[in-house]
Amino acid sequence: MIQCLKAKKALLFPMVSGVFAAGSSVVAFASESGGGAGNLPNLAITTDMLSPLVEGVMSNVQVILPVGLGLFAIFLGIRIIPGLVSRFVKM
Repeated sequence: MIQCLKAKKALLFPMVSGVFAAGSSVVAFASESGGGAGNLPNLAITTDMLSPLVEGVMSNVQVILPVGLGLFAIFLGIRIIPGLVSRFVKM
């Protein structure tokens, strides 16, 4: 058991140094100014573009909410009503 712990400690430094080396290379690639990321087009999203999406979400919510509340009430009733009945029967 002790030998296993010593072996894990011996591998800790190379693993940590490898992680730091990999992390530093990612930072070096991210700081390049001549990369393709600077050539992306400027995209402006307007409210007119988002209005069909908002209308779709609202119509789905208007359909799903009553059904979901009904199912929630049924499940809650199944859970609570037997407990209430048993309390009143014991009194």
